[in-house]
Amino acid sequence: MATIYINPYDISKTGFYAEDIASYAKGMEAADFEEAEIDYIDGDSPKLFAACGINQSNLDIWYADLDHLADADDEAIAIRYLLDTGLSLDDAIGRADEVQIHHGTAEDFAQDLIEETTDMSAIPDVIQYHIDWTGIARDMRLNSEITEVEYGIWVVNCYDF
Repeated sequence: MATIYINPYDISKTGFYAEDIASYAKGMEAADFEEAEIDYIDGDSPKLFAACGINQSNLDIWYADLDHLADADDEAIAIRYLLDTGLSLDDAIGRADEVQIHHGTAEDFAQDLIEETTDMSAIPDVIQYHIDWTGIARDMRLNSEITEVEYGIWVVNCYDF
């Protein structure tokens, strides 16, 4: 659960803290201001909060759909990636389950993909030892087939977006 601070634009006013939509609504009801900035104070998802551009108009989406996620969760990583591609927040939330995430190196992904989609027993061992997994992974990166979104975290179905 995230703690946010409702920081009024009018510097002569005092803001308040909220931890859910009910405490936000209660605070706004008692507040003597209407417009405020929403500041992320504490929780497990500051990157997601910032990427989503949370403000007064979409705070309900945060608490309904996103507050339970931590930045390290695959769903949060997927939503941040989709927002970076230009999708709206609603579309990113709706399509997050379509994003395929790989944790590890690009070389590991290239090797796993080829071994899962190829009958490796049909390839002689002498040839298997010379497969250039690093080169294959480099080509996948250059072709934008895979994208590193954080160190060691890859989106591996980039062409779908």
